[in-house]
Amino acid sequence: MTVQQAEQNTTSNIGEVNELLTNLELNSSIVSQVAKLKELDLKEVTELKQRVEEELTKFANYLESQDVDMNTNLVTEDGYPREDIDVLQIRLVRRNINMLRNDLNKVMEYSYTLLSSHFDNLNQPKLNTTSQSSATRVEYKIPFAVINEIDINGPVFSAGVQNYDKLVSLGHIHAGNHMKLKSLQNEVIQNENQKLNLRVLRKDEEIIDLELIPTRNWNGRGLLGCRLQEL
Repeated sequence: MTVQQAEQNTTSNIGEVNELLTNLELNSSIVSQVAKLKELDLKEVTELKQRVEEELTKFANYLESQDVDMNTNLVTEDGYPREDIDVLQIRLVRRNINMLRNDLNKVMEYSYTLLSSHFDNLNQPKLNTTSQSSATRVEYKIPFAVINEIDINGPVFSAGVQNYDKLVSLGHIHAGNHMKLKSLQNEVIQNENQKLNLRVLRKDEEIIDLELIPTRNWNGRGLLGCRLQEL
């Protein structure tokens, strides 16, 4: 091999490395949008959430292609970097994943805030010149959790809920304010042994309104007798 060929090969290898590292960098437009998150509207936040999730999937797929995960040891027993993998690139990808996870949490929290504000605005009384009541009921239709593992002796079963019904609202809690189901838990606890309006979506096509009484007065654990999983 001539000196010229060696230099060409070296240049080519450097170019390939630089291209790979560029592909493993965080998307600058996502970074920019997260930085100005509070300036975005609900539609833009929803789109940003999808883009962050796509980036996370891309980096997770890269780790999988290298046969490693976020916890795989990258050094030998002697403390030296492993030679069978590209340690630098994997560390870069891990850093990106951690940053994107934090960004996704920020985006999710802000989207809940915007959704809550959106629903609250819908629920504001509308002024008109007729004699109609100013109180306007909001028809919630967006599910936010799936109900399963229902105990046949529990309160949820007694209310008429079926496995895999999707929860639309319970009391004052809906898709816009459940805060990762934390607000839902508080609503249930605060209304123990009291009647709550319950709305579910069955088989993704039928809205059903029920009444639920959270209680410990049954032969099982908890106030509901089921498992809730956030959508």
